[in-house]
Amino acid sequence: MSVPIEAPNVQVTLPAHPPAPARVGLVPQPLPGRALKALLSLAFFWGIIPYAVWVPPHYPWPAVCVCAGGFMAHLFWTGRYRVLWFLGVCPRCGKHLRIASGTRIALPHTLTCFACHFEPVLRVQEPVEARPEALLRHLKPECTGSWSEGWMWDERFLSCDGCGARQPATPELRRAADDENERGALLRQLADEGRFLD
Repeated sequence: MSVPIEAPNVQVTLPAHPPAPARVGLVPQPLPGRALKALLSLAFFWGIIPYAVWVPPHYPWPAVCVCAGGFMAHLFWTGRYRVLWFLGVCPRCGKHLRIASGTRIALPHTLTCFACHFEPVLRVQEPVEARPEALLRHLKPECTGSWSEGWMWDERFLSCDGCGARQPATPELRRAADDENERGALLRQLADEGRFLD
């Protein structure tokens, strides 16, 4: 029996920073299995409380069993996916982020960057066509930077050299970037000619 693997379009986001591309392979965990594992972990840890009371020192073990049962049940219940592999970089510092293989997560999932100590979020990327603002957007409205095409792993991205905004390089966005670069070049040329008229 083959295990179904999902590879959704994801990105790593952090407020006030352009989103960074990411790749992830996930194995969905069905709801009945998650519920059964959560109930079994509660039953096991809470079921051994009467026996744990007799282990010296007597007072911490029942509390440990209650906490461990609750933690494991929460982990199994909320872990909608199991991670097979993950590639991603921090939007702030560009260092590689890590999620261990076998980790149970739900999307969106908060990560920790051990280089800059910020907490970016791994989330599913909305399709460009589904967004009403499906145009190129700069991080700063007053940005006059030019768009250029770059590569991250094996995918193309458009990035602004002024504000650092990044967008997927779809054909529609590439055309919009070319139009915006052309208008920007024309405005710069007119500004240069206007300087000589003064």
